[in-house]
Amino acid sequence: MQFGQSLLYGSLLVLMASRLCHADVLELTSGGRLSGTLAADTADDAEILQITLLTGAEVRIPASLVKEIVRRPLKFEEYEVRARHIDTTAPAHWDMAEWCRAQNLDAQRDYHLERVLEYDPEHRKAHYGLGHTRQDGEWLTREEFEASKRAAGFVKFEGKWIPAEKLDQLQASSASSKAQAEWFRKVRVWFNWASGRDPRRQADGLANLKTIRDPDAISALIQFLGKSEHADVRGLFIETISQMDSPAKVPPLAQLGIYENVRTLRDQAMASIPEEGSETAQAIFIRALRDKRNLIVRRAGAALGRMGDESAVPALMRALVTTHTYKVTVPVQSYGGTFGSDGSIGGGGVSLPPDIIAGLKTGVYDSVQTVPLLGARGATKVVPVSVQQQNLEVLTTLRSLTKQDFAFNEKAWQRWWNVDRQQSKLAPDLP
Repeated sequence: MQFGQSLLYGSLLVLMASRLCHADVLELTSGGRLSGTLAADTADDAEILQITLLTGAEVRIPASLVKEIVRRPLKFEEYEVRARHIDTTAPAHWDMAEWCRAQNLDAQRDYHLERVLEYDPEHRKAHYGLGHTRQDGEWLTREEFEASKRAAGFVKFEGKWIPAEKLDQLQASSASSKAQAEWFRKVRVWFNWASGRDPRRQADGLANLKTIRDPDAISALIQFLGKSEHADVRGLFIETISQMDSPAKVPPLAQLGIYENVRTLRDQAMASIPEEGSETAQAIFIRALRDKRNLIVRRAGAALGRMGDESAVPALMRALVTTHTYKVTVPVQSYGGTFGSDGSIGGGGVSLPPDIIAGLKTGVYDSVQTVPLLGARGATKVVPVSVQQQNLEVLTTLRSLTKQDFAFNEKAWQRWWNVDRQQSKLAPDLP
């Protein structure tokens, strides 16, 4: 671009910016056009149109010679001025494409990106700007790339290319996710009604919650009912999902069967597990035999007894005696004896009084975060203490399932299972 042309081009842009915030275009019947600003008082049925051109000149033209009046932002006029003075090089068209991107002129940007590629076929940014993809050393347009993916057996689902054989599965999963989100909205509303002070709203909310039968609602029911601090609300949760005809209800019922703190609710959950869901429930109970809390281990042992399935025997044998760690408050000054990690006195460790030792071994402190030391004098500290605990519920279930009794002697149980029963190996703990 010559200096004189550049000066004229710059002056025209300054003039446009000073006169206009938008531009009017008169499309003439002759095929020409006039760009500028129509007079502010121009009526829709005016016979004469007055327009101030970009140069500042005023023109009056009969309306009969005008085919169409187009009102558009100044950026279109500025683009046309810039485009008329652009150099025929890749860098010039790239700069123009970047200006169009900043002005949200998408069609014009694509045009200049294509001109860039005419001068520089390997211009990566121009290719990416046009949505091209490099595949096997070749640049493909969006249409060409999509055609190649389809030819390879892929389909597009929610913006991603997936193997065609997985489409049905993902569509079903997506529909389920949307249904679950809708249930979260409904359950939240009904739960708020049931928790409010308006008696009529309370009744409506409670009735709506009780009539839910769609398994897609289980996640929402767990959030708003199953995790409630009120036992009666958790009871409503058990009552509601128990009436669903779906295997999806088994995991939450099994979890409540051992983790719920209210005995009657645990029993209600256990009684609601259908026979066809016993395998799923048993797998959950077997995993719970490894829980850090001894209370849960014992409940899981009892729950497996209710299942009555001998396949749980190997896992039960390993859970006869389990080790659990408690936080215990102890005096800095020693009691004279020490409590070893194996549950014995005198092993070198923390000194504990006999009543705490007995309480730890019998599970008295299972629900206590830190075991207190009543009547302690002087400085104290909190220390972790590991305790081996014999689980009577596990032993009771083993006796019931096997009609054998080797007490808490795990090796004797294993010898009976592996040798006397001629098992080739001890079955794994987890399914």
